Amino acid sequence: MLTRALLRGFVALLLSSAAGMSGATEPATVIVGSYVNQILDLSFKDRRCTTDFWIWFRWKPEGAMADYKPLDSFELINGRIDSKSSIVEKKIGDVNYVSARITASISQPWDLDAFPLDKHRLSIYVEDSTRVASEMVFEIDVPNSGLGDEINLSGWTVSSFDAGVTTKVYNTNYGDISLPARNRSEFSRFTFSMDLRRDTHEAAIKLLTTMFIAPLVAFAAFLIEPTDVNTRFGVGVGALFAVATSAVIVASAVPDSSALTAADKMHMISISFIFLSLVQSAICMKWDEAGHKVRCRLLDRLSLVIFPLLFVLMCSRVVLGALRST
Repeated sequence: MLTRALLRGFVALLLSSAAGMSGATEPATVIVGSYVNQILDLSFKDRRCTTDFWIWFRWKPEGAMADYKPLDSFELINGRIDSKSSIVEKKIGDVNYVSARITASISQPWDLDAFPLDKHRLSIYVEDSTRVASEMVFEIDVPNSGLGDEINLSGWTVSSFDAGVTTKVYNTNYGDISLPARNRSEFSRFTFSMDLRRDTHEAAIKLLTTMFIAPLVAFAAFLIEPTDVNTRFGVGVGALFAVATSAVIVASAVPDSSALTAADKMHMISISFIFLSLVQSAICMKWDEAGHKVRCRLLDRLSLVIFPLLFVLMCSRVVLGALRST
């Protein structure tokens, strides 16, 4: 029993010593915050946006942090700093404070599955390039960070600002052969994010009106006599070209991608229904030539109801799915 008690005491002593040693090497804390003034530009095609925001840092200039210059060493992991202005550097009691107004181009992998009924989460990642997480960690200045009240991005509402700090791990030695081959480095990362939501669905209506109307025009061919071949087929072919042109215009607004957007799906539905209407016209023409005029009229009447109904239902399903995902 005595031996066991001595062993426990020895282990406790080791643990307390280890705790004391780890406390001596605790990383310095740097308070960081951000205030977003504007989102100046947004481009789906180029996968980027331009932001204007304030960023500030507060820290105690002790030990290795005595010569810390965060405005020189911080970097945007998913963007590029275009300009840095209105720089303030001062001492507040025993704390150093610096701030700057930043204009930056941010690379953004837009989620376009619901385009043009989409919403997006814009995030900006900030790390210090000179100090790893064992030397310095960020802490968020929650009360003073947020969105400005004059953000005006045409067609969009910017809301739901939030910020967080995580530890980013890089499993590389960056080509420095003096370090182990798979050297692991960790950096404290400050992330601030906001939601971009379309004000209205006017942009979607503008982009998709041709795609929606053209098949309905094509269905008007069911009212034309099968003997009037040129007019009946001409309506469908014209609608087909209109939808193809609309698809090209919509595709030019988004980056090349293998993913199907909601607009892509609706264009595919439109083209399919126009093609089926041409097939139906060809069948009616053959029946009319064979003398089956009553059967031909019945098919036209049924098609005049079924085609538009199915087309609207399928497009509505795509639209509702896109709205649900946002």
